[in-house]
Amino acid sequence: MFQVKKGAYIALIVGSILYGMTGLFLFQIHNMSITSIIFYRLFFGLLAISVFIVISNSQSELKIAKKKFLLLLQVIFGLISLIFYFICIEKTCFSIAVLLQSTAPICVMLASPYLLKEKVGKESILALIIAITGVYLVIHPDRGFAGFDLSGSYYVGIVSGLLSGLFSAFCIINIRILKRNYSEFSIAFWTTALCCLLMSPYAFEPSLNIITANIFPLLASGILIVGIGGILTTIGFANLKSQTGSLLSLIQLVAGVFFDLAVLKVTLPADAIEGCILVLIASVIISLNDSSKLSIIVNAYVKIVGDYCKSLMKVRRWGMSLQMLTIRSKK
Repeated sequence: MFQVKKGAYIALIVGSILYGMTGLFLFQIHNMSITSIIFYRLFFGLLAISVFIVISNSQSELKIAKKKFLLLLQVIFGLISLIFYFICIEKTCFSIAVLLQSTAPICVMLASPYLLKEKVGKESILALIIAITGVYLVIHPDRGFAGFDLSGSYYVGIVSGLLSGLFSAFCIINIRILKRNYSEFSIAFWTTALCCLLMSPYAFEPSLNIITANIFPLLASGILIVGIGGILTTIGFANLKSQTGSLLSLIQLVAGVFFDLAVLKVTLPADAIEGCILVLIASVIISLNDSSKLSIIVNAYVKIVGDYCKSLMKVRRWGMSLQMLTIRSKK
């Protein structure tokens, strides 16, 4: 059981890092609408997942079992979350969209006790507070929200961003339920395949020349992010508590900041770096999701500090006693 959890942590962290590379590929794609980009990412990602299934000889796992309705809901929730996310970007800005979608862990923490019977531990609440603070520092513009036009269009974007986070939370919780009847490969394959089918009307929107000119970033984005990243994050969400998975997935924000700095040479304020550190601290805390482990660490730390203070007091007493003896001997 420990090895399974350890593997799930690694899978989700690596998958989140791959999702953090999204900006790198979008930066290289030109003259294509968001809808057509989504389709080709899904299409090449589906090809990658299919290759993995064939290589691992897991075709038998693709049989649709019970809870077909929940599988369909996973597709619908995923697409709705994506659509609301891009509406939020269009009506507000990228920073606000990321901030509002990062409310997903809050929704998961509120809903999981009722839908999945998961207990909300103190470490989860602490990690959530630290993570949301970190996310805010990363993406909050230096000038605050004062620069935005508080019009009806802006409020549409705000509501869209909140709905994106809500449906993203439903997807995370739904994967935990689907895991009881489907393998991770099966969930990743069918959700990607059905999403690709629903987005297929946008396949012929760009011309062949435009598709050819953008083929490399589309291929890389589909294979690395939707294919490999999709499988790894599904493995993570399926085998970890939904609260843990939703918080760890925020690592993609840290990865996105890192790639902006290292590859795109984007200049970021010091607050963004501090925010990344807070998100990483929250990830470490949530990784210790067994409260007994956390209490052992805290108790050990308290014991070390206590022993140090006791030793210091003893040294001071010995020093005072030695000083008194010296004074008496002089007399």
